[in-house]
Amino acid sequence: MLSPYPLQENDEYSYEFLTEQGIRYSIYFLDYSYMFSDYPAIAENVFSFNIDVLEGDADKSITDDRIGVTILEVFKLFFTKIENVVVYVCDSIDERHLARKRKFDLWFWKFNDGSLYKEDGIAMIEGVEIYNSLLVHKANKKLTEIILAYKELNESAGEK
Repeated sequence: MLSPYPLQENDEYSYEFLTEQGIRYSIYFLDYSYMFSDYPAIAENVFSFNIDVLEGDADKSITDDRIGVTILEVFKLFFTKIENVVVYVCDSIDERHLARKRKFDLWFWKFNDGSLYKEDGIAMIEGVEIYNSLLVHKANKKLTEIILAYKELNESAGEK
């Protein structure tokens, strides 16, 4: 089994790591409760997941499975608080959103230890499909309520 890259914890919701190819990544979670404001029982524990390249060319690390292992390690840390919920939105600004979705899906299915539930969705906003995914710990007592809220938000995305 591959080991994750060493993580630098910046704070409870922010990490960095450096790959063997010299690419520095930032992984962080941001408050996403405002998107779930109509669902106050779950809103306070909802975060967005983000990954940015800080240095280097990410195209050089396309086949580096340790990146996926490292991201799942960050999720393990994040989900030690079982109530936490993550929404990952595939950035579509550069038309590479489908590649991002495929990569995230591959990492999830390849390295998930079975403790996390993943639901995929598409929000249609101004004629643009926005691919996104929900991650919830399977032991979360509000799992069903969270999934229903997530689906409703995707269905009504273009209405707000």
